[in-house]
Amino acid sequence: MPMLRKIGLLGLLAGPVAAEPAGCPELAAALEGLTGYQVTAPPAGPEGGWCVFDRAVLKAEGGPDFAAERLRLRGELADGALVELAVEADGVRLAPGLGQRDLDPVLRETLRFQTAAVAFVVTVGPEGLGLRGGVVRLSGGTELKVEADLAGAGLSAGSLLLGRLTWARLDWRNDGKLLRPVTERWGESLVDGALGGKAVDAARLALQHMVLNLPTSLLPEDGKDRLDDVLDAVPQGRGRVFLEFRLAEGIGAAQVAVAMLSGDPLGPEALARLFAGAELAVDWQPGLVP
Repeated sequence: MPMLRKIGLLGLLAGPVAAEPAGCPELAAALEGLTGYQVTAPPAGPEGGWCVFDRAVLKAEGGPDFAAERLRLRGELADGALVELAVEADGVRLAPGLGQRDLDPVLRETLRFQTAAVAFVVTVGPEGLGLRGGVVRLSGGTELKVEADLAGAGLSAGSLLLGRLTWARLDWRNDGKLLRPVTERWGESLVDGALGGKAVDAARLALQHMVLNLPTSLLPEDGKDRLDDVLDAVPQGRGRVFLEFRLAEGIGAAQVAVAMLSGDPLGPEALARLFAGAELAVDWQPGLVP
């Protein structure tokens, strides 16, 4: 993969700051701090400014283990602090092991026959963290691209929880295969005894109920119609979903927690408070062009 274009919050650093390349140990530690995954790999070797780890294994307590055929890291330091981290991983798959038996069966069945390519660049400055060039490509055909700004966040998993999402753009290419097991499992948890198609219908109904309760100020005039088209295609409709979210004050974990603790988290009152002042643009393109 080519180096992703550097966009983000680095330019907001006060005054001229001379950046310098970060070392491989610092980059691996930053990735571990950001994701919570410990990276184990043979000694890193340089390649065009990147630190290259072949046959890397990523492990996290309480999470699935992953293996990557090749992991590449690159970053920059300013005044001794990491201000940019670029990650590219190819051939990512669930790592075999006894621990994977405890995985959610939907996740295990969905991912065990697929590999993924993952890439992203994060930059941090006084305003917070910027994610650019984020992409996950599954060998089955699903592709997710995401970019976002998180005010008040930094390059650690803990600081991400303190951040507030002020802008995000998502481009999701649905291959028509990935969503069915997910919606089935969710529908089973919503309605006792619901299986197969009935479970999918239960999940779709819950999503439709949520969309119906979204505040009118959140979506443009045809926004709800677009979302209805997306839900009508769930779970096997092939196509691309485009979402762009904006809120100057941002939404953080605290606001989400307040909504979840309300009597009706998906009701109109809770959603109106959560999305007050926010804007969401939606587009749906059915079918996939090879």
